[in-house]
Amino acid sequence: MADPRDPKDQQSPPTPAETDQAKVFMVEEEVEPGFKKDEYDTVNGIKMGHAGIPKFLKVVYASLAAWALYYMIAAQPVDDRIEASPDTTPTAEAGAELFAGSCAGCHAVTADRKVGPGLKGVAEKLGPEELKNVLVNGRPAQGMPAPPSLGMSESQIESLRLYMETLK
Repeated sequence: MADPRDPKDQQSPPTPAETDQAKVFMVEEEVEPGFKKDEYDTVNGIKMGHAGIPKFLKVVYASLAAWALYYMIAAQPVDDRIEASPDTTPTAEAGAELFAGSCAGCHAVTADRKVGPGLKGVAEKLGPEELKNVLVNGRPAQGMPAPPSLGMSESQIESLRLYMETLK
């Protein structure tokens, strides 16, 4: 016995014959004025017109565009470089801040080696003149950039030298 709920056993209803009233109604201008016949999609035998964008979405899109334009004009660039102190009296504390921001990635304050050598006792090893030379010119052959090329001023380099002298 066939199950009445089984879709295989059910037959689709016959398509009704086209009536005069249906022929009048299905004139293209009355279905969707402004749409052409080829602007419809057919889904399961039903013609679907392409709807426009809802008004609230137009408002949202316009607001986002206005915000983006304002942001492009008004945003200020972020300067995330660490500045030890303005160009004033050099101190070892300012040098410690500079070291943490610019040098600590390659050098340790201990004798341990990172990318570059550890700096424990560097002032005694190099002497005052060679330490100043390294801080001004760097060591390009070993891959160490000159601190002025990193944007450090003379007083910041002097602060860095004072800090290096404290590493014993």
